[in-house]
Amino acid sequence: MSDYTGPGLYEILPIYAQTMSLNVWGNEKTAGTAVKLYNRTADAKNTHWEIVAAGGVNAKPESGDREYHIIAANSGLYLAMNTRENSGVTVELRAPLDPTIRWKLAYCRNGAFCINNVNNQKQLNVNGGAKAVGTEIISYDMSPTSENTQFVLKAV
Repeated sequence: MSDYTGPGLYEILPIYAQTMSLNVWGNEKTAGTAVKLYNRTADAKNTHWEIVAAGGVNAKPESGDREYHIIAANSGLYLAMNTRENSGVTVELRAPLDPTIRWKLAYCRNGAFCINNVNNQKQLNVNGGAKAVGTEIISYDMSPTSENTQFVLKAV
């Protein structure tokens, strides 16, 4: 079950593989670095993500659904969906209104959340539902009932 109560510092764990977490690969601090699964290491900064309120639609306060930035604690770079079909998720330096770095958290079930991009019908997805170290996190079509699109948010 998630610890999520609002903006703050969290680990993001696949609901079906809670011994793994989303990881800025290689603890890199450069834009373009891939986000992949790695064994959960609760004290590693590259597994910590700051969920920050970004306002409502187009950053207007309380206009429409709440939107969030998800920022890598090790670098300050944004979690970014890339525009190529089913492409890997990376950390990037982009303008705050860029829709590829704006996310909505949607409650799924059993304390898990889907992390949906604001601009289209894509969401975070563990590629192929795999559990192996190095499995790529991708942006993929919405599928809120698929376990590989559901994440537990654990407070750090």
